Amino acid sequence: MKINLIAFSAALLFGCLPIARAAENAPIDPVRGRQLMEKSSRGEPLTPEEQAYLDRVKQAIRERQAGKRPGAGPASAAPRAIVPNTADWSALVPLCDLTATYKGEAGGLYGGGRNEPPEEQRAAHRRESAKIVPLDTKGQPAAGGKIGFITIGFSNPSIESEDFKRTADADPQKSAAIVIVNGCIGGRSAVMWAWDGADVLPKSEQERLDRAMDTVHMPKGKRAPSDQEKDTWPTLAKRIAAASLSPRQVQVAWLKHVEANPKPFGEFPAHARALQTDITAILNIARHHYPNLRVVYLSSRTFGGWSGRESGSPEPYAYESGFGTRWVVQGQIAGDPRLNFDPARGPVTAPLVLWGPYLWAQGNSPRKVDGLTWTTNDVRADQLHPSDAGCRKTTALLLNFFKTSEGTARWFLKPGEQPALRPLPK
Repeated sequence: MKINLIAFSAALLFGCLPIARAAENAPIDPVRGRQLMEKSSRGEPLTPEEQAYLDRVKQAIRERQAGKRPGAGPASAAPRAIVPNTADWSALVPLCDLTATYKGEAGGLYGGGRNEPPEEQRAAHRRESAKIVPLDTKGQPAAGGKIGFITIGFSNPSIESEDFKRTADADPQKSAAIVIVNGCIGGRSAVMWAWDGADVLPKSEQERLDRAMDTVHMPKGKRAPSDQEKDTWPTLAKRIAAASLSPRQVQVAWLKHVEANPKPFGEFPAHARALQTDITAILNIARHHYPNLRVVYLSSRTFGGWSGRESGSPEPYAYESGFGTRWVVQGQIAGDPRLNFDPARGPVTAPLVLWGPYLWAQGNSPRKVDGLTWTTNDVRADQLHPSDAGCRKTTALLLNFFKTSEGTARWFLKPGEQPALRPLPK
């Protein structure tokens, strides 16, 4: 039985996590347990003492889920091996390869079989990216200024962002003005990011998010034991400040999100529509806090089939989240005022949004456009989070995108550089 941060959050916040005791009968501190769970979910190393403590927390959750009395000793049965149900994903085709329709939806990242944005959106990208220049702390162009590049998402992109930042910072072709900040937070799905920052949204949107949190059984308001859960945007702000950036220097973002518990939202298209609406809210909040945020590049989830049905992002939900992500881009193209980036068309409510690298492939079946696969070697032992090998694939896709995509190479690369692409790891 796997333990994940969502399960831990629910157990802790609803007050139903049993208090397990070690040999010395010391009770578990739920706050510390959550902190260690988050640290582990971000892929950060734990000390031996921290790992031992986290193991106690996990055992306590297992005992509760198994209906055992806490502290009664280890479970007699070994955890059941997860056997992926290939019927959940054997017929799925990557959006970038899809030429037919899927449940009434056409293929292509931008719909209609197109993997490139329409000309109007391409022109907008050229205009907005031309404004991405080194800025001083007040947001004014400066020769010694910085280009703040943040990432937004949950545990998987948090782990991937660390690898991307480490690799990009060591790449001699990357502009020295770019400061990459891993803003992703383990255990924080799209609805949580949106709800956490909803105070800057219209009342109707705040009420919608309250209902959404109820739908996925996430505690909120007076039911939360403290304000510690509503820390997503403050945590991002602290990381940006720790990187010696001001909010006005943040100009670019990579956003990868999911609904960690999509099933309660309903079958497709309902859960994908929920993701679309929550990403839209996140973009509104991000633009409010970072007024010079020009462009956000979106990715949907990587393949989720190896985790079977026990994770928060099994197939086909992981695949179908790509449509929710696509609908955000299509909404902006269609003129949704909640996604307006052009002051000539009214109040600016969001940055420009486009697809970044599309990350989904059907397991170990190579996709047509580039041969990308996701094997069991690309996930950790929990079969959910990316391994080092999986991170290297995402990093290669990100770096190649930012080095070559129209509108990104001009600010991502040093002047005069010709992009040296990274081969996609097998």
